[in-house]
Amino acid sequence: MEDAYPDVEFREVDIQTDLETAEEYGVRKTPTTLVYANGERTDEFIGIVDRDELEEAIERADQQATGLTQRLASIVRR
Repeated sequence: MEDAYPDVEFREVDIQTDLETAEEYGVRKTPTTLVYANGERTDEFIGIVDRDELEEAIERADQQATGLTQRLASIVRR
């Protein structure tokens, strides 16, 4: 999926070796997939995620990020 979304940052965290990061993001079960836009969590999946579901979540996050960028640009232009 990383090739399909070059502007998306993908990270993998092993909660057994990086407990601090797991605690920071509230990950208690594996696998857990978190999707963020503008620094805010937009989706969370616990368990195996269907590729279509994950792509939809990425698209929603992208739309949310684009919407914020457009709102900020309109404020700056005023």
